[in-house]
Amino acid sequence: MKDTPTDTASEALKQIPIQVEHVAGAKTLRPSRRLLQYLTLIILILIPLSGLFRIDLGSASFILLERQVWFSDFLIIFGLWIFIASLLMMTYSLVGSAFCGWMCPQNTAAEFADMLTAKLLGRSANMLDISGEQMQVARRKKSWLNYLVLSIGLLLPAMLYALIPLLYFASPSQIWSYITLSEEALQNGSLYWIFLILTGVFLYDIAAVKHLWCKYMCFYRVWQESFKSKHSLRIRYDDQRSDHCLTCNYCVDACVLDLDPRTTGYIDNCINCGACVTACDELNSKRKNGAEAGLLSFIIGDKKTPSTIAKVLSVFLNNTKKPLLATVVGAVLLAMGMAGYQSESFSVSAMAENSKGAVLDYRINIAHKLYSPVNITLKVKGLNNSFLLDKDNISFETAGRIDVSLHVSPDLPSGLHRFVVLASADNGWSDQFEVTHFVKNSAIKSPSDL
Repeated sequence: MKDTPTDTASEALKQIPIQVEHVAGAKTLRPSRRLLQYLTLIILILIPLSGLFRIDLGSASFILLERQVWFSDFLIIFGLWIFIASLLMMTYSLVGSAFCGWMCPQNTAAEFADMLTAKLLGRSANMLDISGEQMQVARRKKSWLNYLVLSIGLLLPAMLYALIPLLYFASPSQIWSYITLSEEALQNGSLYWIFLILTGVFLYDIAAVKHLWCKYMCFYRVWQESFKSKHSLRIRYDDQRSDHCLTCNYCVDACVLDLDPRTTGYIDNCINCGACVTACDELNSKRKNGAEAGLLSFIIGDKKTPSTIAKVLSVFLNNTKKPLLATVVGAVLLAMGMAGYQSESFSVSAMAENSKGAVLDYRINIAHKLYSPVNITLKVKGLNNSFLLDKDNISFETAGRIDVSLHVSPDLPSGLHRFVVLASADNGWSDQFEVTHFVKNSAIKSPSDL
């Protein structure tokens, strides 16, 4: 029987060597993700310590670049909000839920807890299972030493996580006084109780909740997914080599959210952590008939074309025109607000009236909004020498408020007396406040004098 042309062509094609390039995702993807996760934690700690951003409950303001920002600093607040919100929208449009898999502190702690638990108690040891099954500990790992090491290993990150929110609401010096057990900190132990409660909450979260938060409770992940599209970052499955997957579920076992990466679309619960990509690559790199790339990979845009830099930029610009414009507007407003920022503020208000209904005392309130020392000088013009200031020179070591009393002489003649309070600082700031002081006619007696 003679070979047909079709058979001859098939035999010829079989003789052509096919080589699949091996991309060592298992060697680069996981270390890169771990590095970014730990860098995120370091940045979260450095932000309040460096004065870049912190919340000052005492002054009801937040601190930006060592500056107190009040609600009156509208351009700074509005510009910063627009800048951050639009920047996040652009990021989510491009990389989807990658924040969850690559930067989220919750996921970082959950993965650390999984790793430590698997090493000390076995892979099946799960402290909280919604199915109701009891925790299964490997027989050869049941020892008090393993439980002790696991407890310490989970407690330490819980204490670190509990410290981070405190850094955003208390000054570094205050935190340090509590760490060093200073006398003042011991007398006012409220921060210790807050730290203890936060440690307990984070310990339960890290040890028991872990990825259940990502799967069922995290509203932030849902918000990220609302900006995803078919062009956003997602997992690509090479279905042309699907015969490799007939008896393999290695990628499904690697997924912390119990997804099948081979069937995910752009509307799913995937957090783009790449664990499935790494698992598939590891398995295929050990194939007996030659190492080759895994069947899963990251892709942006159309699955039919590779994700080149030009393609990523094209997808980014096409999908983020409006958010990009909003980001620029927010940055401009923020820059304008910072350029016109007033480091000091002061006002003059009348204090309580005397028994005859006359105001003789005024309160001068001076606010310094920078966390650096400054000297401010006060002057009063328009009253000649018919006044008395508590002090005319005020020194600030850091941000805060100081009240100064201004007493007006009761011997002023009847009528309206306009005077000006001037304030000037050694950093170049100056301002003035105009006041109208009214003196009643001494010939007309008040009802209390009758």
